[in-house]
Amino acid sequence: MSIAALAEAAGKKVIHLEVGQPDFPTPVHIQEAAARAVMNGKTGYTACPGITELREAVARRISGRTGTEIAAKEVLVTTGAVNAIYLAFASLLEAGDEVLVPDPGWPNYHSCVVMSGAKSVSYPLVANRGYEPDFEALEALVTPKTRVIFVNTPGNPTGVAWSRATLQRIAQFAERHGLFILSDEVYEDMVFEGRHISMLEVAPKERVLLVSGVSKSYSMTGWRIGWMVASVEIVEAAAALVEPTTSCPPSPSQYAALAALDGPQDEVDLMRRTYRDRMLAVQKPLMDAGILLAEPSGGFFAMVDISRSGMKSDDFVEALLSEKGVAVAPGATFGRSSDRSIRISCATRLEDLEVGVKSIIDFIQEKEQSS
Repeated sequence: MSIAALAEAAGKKVIHLEVGQPDFPTPVHIQEAAARAVMNGKTGYTACPGITELREAVARRISGRTGTEIAAKEVLVTTGAVNAIYLAFASLLEAGDEVLVPDPGWPNYHSCVVMSGAKSVSYPLVANRGYEPDFEALEALVTPKTRVIFVNTPGNPTGVAWSRATLQRIAQFAERHGLFILSDEVYEDMVFEGRHISMLEVAPKERVLLVSGVSKSYSMTGWRIGWMVASVEIVEAAAALVEPTTSCPPSPSQYAALAALDGPQDEVDLMRRTYRDRMLAVQKPLMDAGILLAEPSGGFFAMVDISRSGMKSDDFVEALLSEKGVAVAPGATFGRSSDRSIRISCATRLEDLEVGVKSIIDFIQEKEQSS
């Protein structure tokens, strides 16, 4: 049980800025599609790679967005995007292989690498450069055992969407060293300005494994539907691992995901605009206080500098919850480089977000003055 949940169980009022999932309900037409699937008896096992209709819908989506032609046989439907990440690594890697993983980055990336028997090697993202990769450091990390570079844009926890130029440099780096690129694009629909740029737009198709899903775009985190887009050989290898692990993705959820992809997108646009507006509302006070590490450009996260408090992130999080009733995520969760920062989420009511951010600013100032 999290410390925030324990505090609430003890009767404390908590403002939740640590949440990693949308605060919107799943759109009604998607719920209705799942209900119809259940009523029509579509509750049994499906093919390991997912139902054909959903694989085709994902292929249409990716082809239309990237300009790269994707066939249904190049799509594997998975039990959530994180399952796709694990299956990708398990299909590609052998014991002793190395994967370059962003720091800061979602900690499950490292876990999936280790579970596949390989070694996770952190590469630095530079906060004062908008969490761009440090390409000199990246070059120095490559060894004969390096097989994959992992990218995530828009990023968790950084809230930053990388530019086309940055993605092109990643593609060139991978080409130079003969690496696969595993690209987590699950926040693809949450880019605040312009549009999401996929790794498939800048790198050769045969080098890219693209991972995404319905969880963030359609507020369907608990429905557990993701996908991997890759070569037929990799998809077939990953599908063979589905049988002894999860058998298949949840059947009613697949039909719900099909309705999500093929149905109206108005609520996706609403969510994106809402996250952008919420982030803009707190960006100025954070910048005025000098603690916003990089301007968020997508997703619903931002990283906040707590170094002036003199505290490490785990201690800061516990003290902030105890003294101010605000829950945030410790930066150390996302990598060693972030132990003097915290992650906040705008997937919460604007009123709570504004109060929570003010409390964080006040708390840092109080600790600074008392030191």
